[in-house]
Amino acid sequence: MRYQKIVVILALLAPGLGGCASPQAMTVAAGTAGSSLAKYRNAVAVRSVSGGQVMNMARVPGVPNEPLKAALESTLAGQGYLAKSGTPKFYLDVKILDLDRPMRGMTLHATADVAYEVANRGGVERYHIVTTGSATFSDSPIAIDRIRIANERAMHENIEQFVRALR
Repeated sequence: MRYQKIVVILALLAPGLGGCASPQAMTVAAGTAGSSLAKYRNAVAVRSVSGGQVMNMARVPGVPNEPLKAALESTLAGQGYLAKSGTPKFYLDVKILDLDRPMRGMTLHATADVAYEVANRGGVERYHIVTTGSATFSDSPIAIDRIRIANERAMHENIEQFVRALR
């Protein structure tokens, strides 16, 4: 019984418990999505990210706008799309339409519904992407941490699908 109490206390003090989604977990590795399209090479700037939800311990942890923007910029840089200097040719506006996440269960699934708009003087290209991420008890025995992990995985997959759609 004493060991069980120690395990519970350690689990509650575990790093990352209920924390906000991290940009590193949502960033897509360079080259993962294939070769970059020449028209977007070094030409895209992330103008806005909206619809995110700041973490609130009374509710479920969400994906705030700033970490998502950082993950997008890092991903675009890794793929060779991020504008390095000067005025970019394309502006990316991102809106999280919905982040559906269950509250119970050993395996938790989060669904990210995100709208991307790539704009330039010639018009706007729109991408609507819905993806799912999962986290199991082996990822974390603590439910709120599993929800954060599932959110990060859903957003990571969403960003990856967006970058693939740009090819």
